[in-house]
Amino acid sequence: MNVTRKLSAMAAAAILVAGAPRSAYAAAAIGVPSVQSADGATIVRQLDDAVSLAGVTVVVRAGLDRQTLKQNGLAALVAQTIIRTPVASGSSPLVPLEDAVAAHGGSIHFTVDPSDVRFYVESLSADAPVVLSLFRTALASPNFSAATVRDARAQLVDEIHRVQQVALQVGLDMLNAASSREANIGLPELGTPASLAQFFSRDASAFYRAYYRRGGCIVSAAGRLDAAASDMLNAIPNALPAGSTQPLSVELPQLRGATREIITHRDIASPWLIAQYPAPQVNSRDFGPMLVLSAFVRRTLADIAQVPGVVTPTFASRSVGTVYAYDRAPANLVLYVNGGLIGDPSRAFATALSVVSVLAATRLQGSIEEFKAQAAGDFASNATTLEARTWLAAVFSRESASPDFINRTLTSIAATTAPDVQRVARSYLGNPTIALVLPRGTNVSN
Repeated sequence: MNVTRKLSAMAAAAILVAGAPRSAYAAAAIGVPSVQSADGATIVRQLDDAVSLAGVTVVVRAGLDRQTLKQNGLAALVAQTIIRTPVASGSSPLVPLEDAVAAHGGSIHFTVDPSDVRFYVESLSADAPVVLSLFRTALASPNFSAATVRDARAQLVDEIHRVQQVALQVGLDMLNAASSREANIGLPELGTPASLAQFFSRDASAFYRAYYRRGGCIVSAAGRLDAAASDMLNAIPNALPAGSTQPLSVELPQLRGATREIITHRDIASPWLIAQYPAPQVNSRDFGPMLVLSAFVRRTLADIAQVPGVVTPTFASRSVGTVYAYDRAPANLVLYVNGGLIGDPSRAFATALSVVSVLAATRLQGSIEEFKAQAAGDFASNATTLEARTWLAAVFSRESASPDFINRTLTSIAATTAPDVQRVARSYLGNPTIALVLPRGTNVSN
């Protein structure tokens, strides 16, 4: 896309005069997580008696990188089969795990990541021992009958159809596929309806037996954990056989060229631009500066886009913003713009890209303290849910020596200087990979 001199000047002006952030940092009252290792697994606890819930994330090394190219969706099908496995709950007849958990006032779902599948279970503290025991039963002995696998497949296909209507997620999936180091990591996380149709009970059972192992398993819990719930955390990894597994290496040709654009069409009202840049992992010295840079870009984009005051913050954040995916491998920074937010989508897209190019080339002037405060506030506010806290503790314990995600991150942000932000901008914000998600029938022109 062509970036005009006028748009570059607009971006430069926005960068130099951007005002105070909309959100200010307020310290999160989160204790330092404790870590215990046992039989190849890691147990992370964050005790918090101020809440009435207990949340547990269970990470198993059975993600996308354990699939071959022909097995796209198999990791998700196995995980879905586990949460649809019939279990006994009291005097009730056998019901699917997620229904049994819901009957106890809890919830369970899963996410497929590049190298892991992670389950998240949440309930009232008093119900946590029973809920976790139900999950452990299904994890130890999933029901791979034809009926259960067929039910799991139908649930996944419905979810895939819903995801395909979200333009931002469609663009992120396209970019993840383009930036992945291995071809299997770039496959759709849930598979496709066509790929799922080829799997049967024996396929799901074989994948489970091969990759659901105790080695590398992380059980991360937060909230009100009484003695019974705490003991159950240690028992969850023991539901899996001992041993570890290795990822499958599937080479992927890298995109080359000065312009890297991926284009698709969906039944949406307006075009979207999603641009992806490489970014540092949480154990890098550039982690804190990249968080500040992300806040800087997000605020500048919102100011240039002139988001109307009547638009709710939630909608605005979904229409213009940034996503720093530091929990992926490789990590990346994504900026996104809904072209329908402004009258001229081409102008909006060109301006967004010029913001980043000007930032990488222009010397920062003035104080960055306001953006450091916004970065710290954003990180702390995004770490308030039990699910976020358990997942962040798991990520930090896996990527570094300490799961203390909140204090380590805030310290890194506080130590960030303007030259750090400039260095990170120049190091990472180079030639992006761009995804355009267009309404059907739209012609593409640069």
